[in-house]
Amino acid sequence: MPKTLSTEVMRSSPAARQAISLIIGRDKAELAELFYAAMLADHEATAFLAPQTVQSRLKPGMMRWLETLFCCETAPAFEAAIAMQRHVGDVHARADIPVNLVARGMRLLKREIQNRLVDTELAREALVEAILLVDRLTDIAFEEMSAAFVRSHERSVRTDEAFRLFAAGQNIATERERQLGALLEWENRVFRALTTENDLSNLPELHASSFGLWLNHKASLMFNERLELQTLTEAVERIDLDLLPQLAEASGDLSRSLLRRMMQEAERIKFLLTEMFDRLADLEVGRDTLTQLLNRRFLASILKREIELCRRRHIGFAILMIDVDHFKRINDEYGHEIGDQVLQQIAMHLLNNARAGDFVFRYGGEEFLIVLAEVDQVLAMKAAEKLRKRVEEAELLLANDRRLRVTVSIGVAASDGHPDYERIVERADAALYQAKHHGRNRVHTLSDTPAIAG
Repeated sequence: MPKTLSTEVMRSSPAARQAISLIIGRDKAELAELFYAAMLADHEATAFLAPQTVQSRLKPGMMRWLETLFCCETAPAFEAAIAMQRHVGDVHARADIPVNLVARGMRLLKREIQNRLVDTELAREALVEAILLVDRLTDIAFEEMSAAFVRSHERSVRTDEAFRLFAAGQNIATERERQLGALLEWENRVFRALTTENDLSNLPELHASSFGLWLNHKASLMFNERLELQTLTEAVERIDLDLLPQLAEASGDLSRSLLRRMMQEAERIKFLLTEMFDRLADLEVGRDTLTQLLNRRFLASILKREIELCRRRHIGFAILMIDVDHFKRINDEYGHEIGDQVLQQIAMHLLNNARAGDFVFRYGGEEFLIVLAEVDQVLAMKAAEKLRKRVEEAELLLANDRRLRVTVSIGVAASDGHPDYERIVERADAALYQAKHHGRNRVHTLSDTPAIAG
């Protein structure tokens, strides 16, 4: 920000600045209330707002924002206010909040503050100056937010594209066979149910199968053919919502006809899937060299996708932040080569216990992170405790026939509707800190759910 801008704003008359400060100090709670009432009444905005979050965090945050921007008394304070606008722009970019919504909110606040200025006893010249200053400050704030938003969004787009390249760098033939095998496994379950069970009201749905989880959570990150992905999703919905319910009630020729239609849909899915896999280039990019897990640079792409699914389909997800206990002691006692072997084997255990729709990362050093798809807080805690036990019970095989047992601490955070993906990572990290602080080898969450100790 040019220094002349700060000087220009601070050069405004003390009477104008004081009038604005008095209004903000007096009415900041009411302004925040009006702002979020308008946002919650806006259909486009409600997708990004949860009433509980608005009440507990966003309204207090709005009041602080108003004070920071409109009550500056010095040039350094104004420059700090501008830095805050850039931070807000970064948050909006991570949450994919449309710029037009921000502009709408800024116009509302500007109008409300200016209307209150008109009702004061300011002399005409000071009133005009105060109104123009409010206009100038809100424009500067929006300009800085927008610039930060564009920069962050461009970085995000580059990261998303890099993740697609990373996905293409995996063993495509193996992944294709795995998903075709998952489809075949689902078909076999349906056939077994049709031939062995009297009650057909609970035929296995395709969206809940291993293939369905993969399609909902990973396919869109691997493939850029949105039309074909939509065709796949629609075929799954026709099977689950139309054909399976009818098949459960049908008999005789009708049953055979429905089964034939269902198999045609399944064949269409297989054909499209094979075509899409065949078009992927075999590239080698973006993998953690030691553990071969996902690189943390792709975490933002995946979390944004999960948040969108959560918002659009009301499907929850959770993060497990995992840290190897006393890892420095392992490195000091056995050497870094043994430390690397420990990390590799723990990575293997994490992968072997993850589901088709989950994502496993090496987050850095001895920390791992897992994104659990389609879970709530309770299921996430159970999954974390299962992982903790598996690692605790595992005997790691090291060089020269040496064996070692290690433990892990796990922090759990379930999605709470907040659109900024960094929030859930911070909550999981804070929960991990609590797990280590309370003795390690345990699972902890920041919610009211009690920690699980090993």
